[in-house]
Amino acid sequence: MIRYLSIAWLLVLIATVNASELSVVPVSYKQIDLQYVADGVVEAVNQATIAAQTSGQVLEVNFDVDDFVKKGMVLARLKNIEQKSSLTQVKARVAEAKAYLKAAQKEYNRIKKLRIKKVVSTALLDKTQADLEASQARLNAANADVQQVKQRVDYTTIKAPYSGIVLERHIQQGEIASLGQPIMTGFSPDNMRAVVNIPQSRITAIRQHKKAQIILNVEPKVHKFKGQKLTISPYADAKTHTFRIRVDFPNNAKNVYPGMFTKVAFVVGQERRLMIPTTSVAYRGEVRAVYTVNNGKDIFMRQVRLGKTYENMTEILAGVSLGEKVATDPVAAAIMLKNQRIILTPEDH
Repeated sequence: MIRYLSIAWLLVLIATVNASELSVVPVSYKQIDLQYVADGVVEAVNQATIAAQTSGQVLEVNFDVDDFVKKGMVLARLKNIEQKSSLTQVKARVAEAKAYLKAAQKEYNRIKKLRIKKVVSTALLDKTQADLEASQARLNAANADVQQVKQRVDYTTIKAPYSGIVLERHIQQGEIASLGQPIMTGFSPDNMRAVVNIPQSRITAIRQHKKAQIILNVEPKVHKFKGQKLTISPYADAKTHTFRIRVDFPNNAKNVYPGMFTKVAFVVGQERRLMIPTTSVAYRGEVRAVYTVNNGKDIFMRQVRLGKTYENMTEILAGVSLGEKVATDPVAAAIMLKNQRIILTPEDH
């Protein structure tokens, strides 16, 4: 019996030393954000429908729905015979205007010399100067026409304004595209945002804090993104009395596409809550528990009732009190608690 007691006390001493080595944190109040959660829809920041800026028959369409297109790649080509013919004509007008300008300049220089010698009248000099200026104006107008027609030629080659994915193709090869007719609709996956409608009762608090988190449920897990920028409408919808808010995703957010359902949690205030690190919570079937350490040696398992989780902290609603110390590693604490119970068994006998 004495031997048992000696061994027991020795093991208790060892257990005490081990328990004192556990990492513990006190249960304490933390300032947490109060949130208002609203339903939203994902949309692309850069989404556009590319339309024809000139008319012509469609010679080729290079992409279809779901294709990825890099910036500057050719989406479609239109027949440009008419545009090129117009370009040839205006270039001929430029050449003609240059010839008239050259002749007018030569005539003006001649009359000017004669006027110095007082052979011709001032009126004739003024007329030749006016002819020179008119010739210059005709050349400027012709050059402007060339730039305009060149632009129409360029419009027959329709290019992607930014890198993105094709959502819709509105035209087929062989069709006649008219001015303003849609060609393709696409979006850039690099910049996305969530759009939500907020009741007027919440808008003041949201304006004050301007912080939000986007919650996207994509199996097999829920993804959370920090809202990068909040754009709040300066007016309410007259029918629904709600304000539209756009919340930007981080750049290059993965698995986010236009039209997806999402939730946005807006910060509307702050409040003190009793918190512990989320890693301190042990899950035993339906039981939620923590391991408390008293005086650095006695370990106890406490069943707790949990509230919400905020980043890496979890709210405690019941089970432990302010100031109690809980083990940050519940696995190590469980092993030590088991050893503690085994050690105490010889004393009972």
